[in-house]
Amino acid sequence: MKKKKVIILFCSIILIIGVTFFLYKKFFLFPLEKKALTELIYAQKYLSEGSINKALNKKKLKIPYLGFYGIVTKYPSTKAGNISKFYAGICYYKLGNYKESIKMMNNFYAKDEFLSSIKYGIIGDAFTQIKNNNEALKNYIKAANIRENEITTPLYYYKAALLTFSIKKYRDSKFFLKKIEKKYPFFLYKDNVDKYIMFIENKL
Repeated sequence: MKKKKVIILFCSIILIIGVTFFLYKKFFLFPLEKKALTELIYAQKYLSEGSINKALNKKKLKIPYLGFYGIVTKYPSTKAGNISKFYAGICYYKLGNYKESIKMMNNFYAKDEFLSSIKYGIIGDAFTQIKNNNEALKNYIKAANIRENEITTPLYYYKAALLTFSIKKYRDSKFFLKKIEKKYPFFLYKDNVDKYIMFIENKL
């Protein structure tokens, strides 16, 4: 009898949680998603036009829309709020605010592996700009390895190679370049890869 009461109580709790979640999505989250998406469309339009400050709108310019920063702040629980973190990270990078770019990108959740790769690549670029070579390299390697493909993998190995080359870690640079040479013969900068390898081999 006691066991039966426990089961009934457990089922009741599960039902309450399910109903609560349904009501939350229907009457709170869905309306927010719609509003956030409308704002996102306008922010993307500003970005596509090259109006970076308007797209981000951190300083609350006299425009009728929130911008990516406002969407992140006002609608953090929405999908539009999440993707706005990615766009805000790009805006901060373009404006030269690399630390804020890193912060936004780290807060962005990327379910898509290709987008996740780009996320860590941008973080790597931002760390490169502020001369934090160790973190930059770490993020380039992460970006290259999230999911092996013909586009992002050789691109971020190439960036890792250029970074290590610039700080005269030639063996490390050659390691990344050789990976590209061996597996990605159609990489856009393949000619540069060959030239760097030749230079390093003459140097070592």
